Amino acid sequence: MGLLRELFIRNKELVKLHKKEKFNLAFGTSVSIAHLTAFTNVKSYNFHEDDDSVVPLQSILIYPFTSKIINPDCVKINGWRKKRVFHKSYHELAYLHPNNFVPDPKIPGKYGLERRKYVLVRLSALKAHHDHKKVGISDSFYQRIKKVIKNYLIVESSESANVHSFEPWDIHDLISFSKMVISDSQTTTAEAAILGVPSIRYNLFVGRLSYLEELEKKYMLTYGFTPGQENQMITKIRELLLNPHVEEEWRLKRNLMLSEKTDLNEWMINYFHSLI
Repeated sequence: MGLLRELFIRNKELVKLHKKEKFNLAFGTSVSIAHLTAFTNVKSYNFHEDDDSVVPLQSILIYPFTSKIINPDCVKINGWRKKRVFHKSYHELAYLHPNNFVPDPKIPGKYGLERRKYVLVRLSALKAHHDHKKVGISDSFYQRIKKVIKNYLIVESSESANVHSFEPWDIHDLISFSKMVISDSQTTTAEAAILGVPSIRYNLFVGRLSYLEELEKKYMLTYGFTPGQENQMITKIRELLLNPHVEEEWRLKRNLMLSEKTDLNEWMINYFHSLI
């Protein structure tokens, strides 16, 4: 009910803002810009990288109203085909493509860390509307993971914690120079893969998101495990830590992925320029 109330307020304020500013178009990931199209003549362009089946509520709230739905070309869709526009990229490549992001090697030292001597662990709160009844890394499983990575410092980022071990804007630099990323978050997993760092994900979304399936099955940059596969995940963590060539292997895999994908910023600029 709180989310519905918030949506009503957002819609109301956005329509008021449009009356003042006279928008020509709107783009982003917001439900409200799709509803702006329903209430006004402003065209909206909604960017989403999740399969329709994974976010059914979002699909129902956005897709009937928005002007265009912009997806990675690997996404599986259920409807609204005439509204789709596809690109050969991922959302994370808008801010982590080499054209847009160069990791700062000084950042690990800011926290007393050495390159490839630490493992970054990202724990999601799993409180979004699409996370209902979803399972992440439990405390007991986390203790097992800690025993396997005991020879590395652990840099932990917990979405539900009030205290963090690093400043949020440094996370992509820290991912870039880490030995590995272990997470129950989709986005952090994809970010690590795109930065060429081995990443391991554990939750019930594994096998259901096409963009992460592509990063795992086609480019072999990441691994996903579901509840019940704890032993397999522990084995994979140990295997990656013992592989002396893992950094070079991931560099080559990343280069292949980048050669087949586009900078999403560049794609957006070209796309909207053509509309204008």
